[in-house]
Amino acid sequence: MLRLISADYFARSPLLALPVVALFLFVLVFTLVTLRALFSRHEDVARMAELPFDDAEEKEHG
Repeated sequence: MLRLISADYFARSPLLALPVVALFLFVLVFTLVTLRALFSRHEDVARMAELPFDDAEEKEHG
């Protein structure tokens, strides 16, 4: 019963487009990050793998 009453109200709401936009944005970013990871050059990945997680070692050693 409540579903029938609220269906008409939510059918006219422009806010229903927001979840669709958020899903599209998520899929777009996910696809771009995946493609960047798949097509990265080996040299770039190796260089980034050698980067430190933080600069705590540099502060301790001087």
